[in-house]
This record gives sequence, C-alpha cells and structure tokens, in this order.
Amino acid sequence: MPISGSNDSAKQLSNFAVDICWGAWSELGVSGWGRSHRDWVIDPEPLIVATSSLSRKDSRLRDESMDWCIRNWRHISQTRLRNVLRSNQDSMSDLWGTYAATINSRAGIRWPYATEERSLYRVTGRSTLRDLAEPSLIVLRMRAIFGVGARTEIMRHLLLASDSRFTAAELSNAIGFAKRNVSEECDLLAQAGLLRVVTQGNRFYYSLDKRRNLASFVGRAATIAPDWSALFRVIHAIMSLTEITAEYSSEVQFVETHQALLRIEADLKTLGIEGPPKIRTTEMLDSWLTWASGIMGSMACGKWPEPQEVMQASNQTNV
Repeated sequence: MPISGSNDSAKQLSNFAVDICWGAWSELGVSGWGRSHRDWVIDPEPLIVATSSLSRKDSRLRDESMDWCIRNWRHISQTRLRNVLRSNQDSMSDLWGTYAATINSRAGIRWPYATEERSLYRVTGRSTLRDLAEPSLIVLRMRAIFGVGARTEIMRHLLLASDSRFTAAELSNAIGFAKRNVSEECDLLAQAGLLRVVTQGNRFYYSLDKRRNLASFVGRAATIAPDWSALFRVIHAIMSLTEITAEYSSEVQFVETHQALLRIEADLKTLGIEGPPKIRTTEMLDSWLTWASGIMGSMACGKWPEPQEVMQASNQTNV
C-alpha cells in the first residue's frame, strides 16, 4: 500500500525546493518576498539549471529568474552551464530547452541545449543585480574582477572550501570545468605564485599560497558555501523518489528508497550532511521523508541542517 500522506509529503518537499531557489535568486536581485539566504554563497549555474526543472512548480519563479538572466547573462559561464547539465542528465529536459531558448532569443546569446522558446513570454523588468559587495555574491564579484572562466572558479573554490588542497581532477569535478582546462589554469596560477603545488606519488595537489591576501583583496564571503550541484542532485533525488513511490507497494518503496540513497551518498558526504537512519524494513521511506523534510525545511529557511537536527528527525521516526 502507498504510505500515508505521501502526496502531502511530495507537495511539502516541492515547496521547500522552490523556497530554496527563491532565497538564492533573491540574493542575486530577483524580485521576491524577502532575503532568507544572506549567509549563503550563491552559485548561479547550478541554480539556473535547477530552477528550469522547477518551472512547472512556480511559474513566477521561472519568469523572474529568466528576467534576471536576460539582463545579467554576462555574469554566467556558458561552458559551465553545459558541464553542469552534462553532470545532471535529468536536468536536460524539455523544461531546460524551453528555458534556455527563451533567454537566448531575448538576450541574443547561445546557451546550450536550447530547443523552442516560450513565444508568449514577456520580460518583466523587475529584476536587478545587487551590489556585488554583498557577501552572498562573492562568486559574481570574483568573476567581475578576474573574468568568467575556470581560473576564477579555481580560486573561488580553493578560497571557500573547507579542505585546503585538491588535485586537478577533484577541482574539475567541483567547479564544472574540464580537467585539462583546470590543469592548465592551475599551472599558470602556480607560476604566478598564487598556488602551491605538492607532489605525492604521481599526483599534484594544489592549494592557495596566499589565502589571506586573496581573501582580503576579493572581500567578505558568506559563511555557508555549499556545493550547489551536489545540493540540487540531493534535492532532485528526494523529490523524484517522493513523487514516483506514491502508488508503489511498501516492498518496492523500500527498494527504491535504498537505491536513491546509494545514488546520493557521495553528494551527502560532499555537503557534510548526515543521511537518514539506516532502517532495513519497509518503514525506510517514512524515515527518509522525515529526514528529507528536516534538512530541506532548514535550507528553505536559509539555515544549514545541523547533525542534531538530523538526529532529532531520526528519533521522531523511530518513536
């Protein structure tokens, strides 16, 4: 039998996902209802891709975000958009194709994988670009200083990441640029004295050599700097599972939930978020939904989910 309240859970989680996007777009300058994500570093390309997939959930979010993109496309990397889409195959849908085509036709640009535009769309003109001195906009601020490209994303990631050093392959996965491009840019930054290179075996590890100088030069950053691509993959998995399991038997729900958890395990580790409790019974989906509501509800309010919140959600499930 379907789980009780599964439709309500799907709607609640969908609303949380929309609220997370609204909070991020409001930081960029989209006309919204408030600023819940001032403490978050906003990464535009994963946000744009995720917003397109939510087009049917909130038409105003779709229209206002497109308005911002049409006015501010120079701050966006087409190369990175393409790579984010490739790493999130589920996002390359008709929704993205229409979203990109509509922006392309109004802005005179060529975002990837565009299909047919929404002919009835009218630019709203309500969106602006906030002052780039805002801590949440350090990504756009660094692009304004250093340019839109892999070199800027390398410096941004090394500056904001909790780990201090990365291989070129790790940086490539984190920033959404090809490994060869990242390696070349790292070599140039090392020659300029900005990066330190340490060799271990046949691997080269890169870290910032002048972190304080760079941080002082580019200005203050918000305190919460998630991997947005990983974050939206987790959100997509949560929403998809909730929507498709409503008519499944409890046994099939258990299998689908277990497989979904395996798919996002690496992303949860990247984000530093504890997964749901490991329940080996058909109640696993109920536990998953309680956990998902806890973390997504926190993020929708602009808070990062703390381990104790995950534990509280687990305890509520097991009562």
